[in-house]
This record gives sequence, C-alpha cells and structure tokens, in this order.
Amino acid sequence: MPFALDQFSLLIILGIVAIIIEIIIGAADGFELLVLGIIFILGGLIGMASGSLPIAIAAMVILTLGYIFFARRMIKKSLHITTQKTNVESIIGKTANTVEPITPDEPGQIKIEGEIWRAESDHEIAKGQKVMIKSVSGVTVKVTEM
Repeated sequence: MPFALDQFSLLIILGIVAIIIEIIIGAADGFELLVLGIIFILGGLIGMASGSLPIAIAAMVILTLGYIFFARRMIKKSLHITTQKTNVESIIGKTANTVEPITPDEPGQIKIEGEIWRAESDHEIAKGQKVMIKSVSGVTVKVTEM
C-alpha cells in the first residue's frame, strides 16, 4: 500500500521545509520563515490531535495574528541592533588643519584627531588653513576651505 499524506502531515512537512529554508538563507532579514514553519507544525499537530482541518487552520490563523500583533514587536525590540559610525564616517563634517598645501591638481595633507590624512579639494588651500571634511574615499578625504 503506498504511503499517503494526510493534510496534517502535509502542514508539518511544509513547516519543516520553511525552517530548513530559513536555516539555508540565514536569518539576516528576520525570522519570518522560522515562525511560519513553527506555526505550520503546531497547526498540523493541533489538527492531528483534534482530527479537524478547520480547527488546525483556525489555530494557524490565531498563532499568525498573535505573532504579527504581539510577538513580532517584542522580538524586533529584543533584536534591535544599533549602528554606530565607523572611525572613517565619524570624521565627515569635522574641521581639520592643512599640514601640506592642497591644489586641484595635487593632493595635500590634513591633520584631524592626531592623524594625517591625504586630502583633495577643488580649490587651492594653503598650509595651516582650517578645512571641513566633506567625504572619505579610501585613505583620501575631500575637503573644503572654511
């Protein structure tokens, strides 16, 4: 006799597949497939225990709504990741002093927070002038005279 899947076993299998896909692609964007997989598995188990597909579907709908309106918010708060500027990004907008003159054709150097940086500008800037950092590209900063 060939093996036949009932609708409850199919829900459980779909839940397992969703969890496996989440594991393969990673949870960088959230845990939605994991949660969906758990909801499908629980719906299948509830359906098996009750013997009723409408009860299984109702359980899945209730679990999904519970996740969307309550658990999702709590999970996102607990997983809140704050981003901090890197050292390079943190100097944008700050002022520095030129230690070597800068011309449009020849980069110079600036000193900011005790570090010397290669600097470029669209205008000539003499040594000792205050400049503002507009952007950073690799180890070169783009500056403008203040």
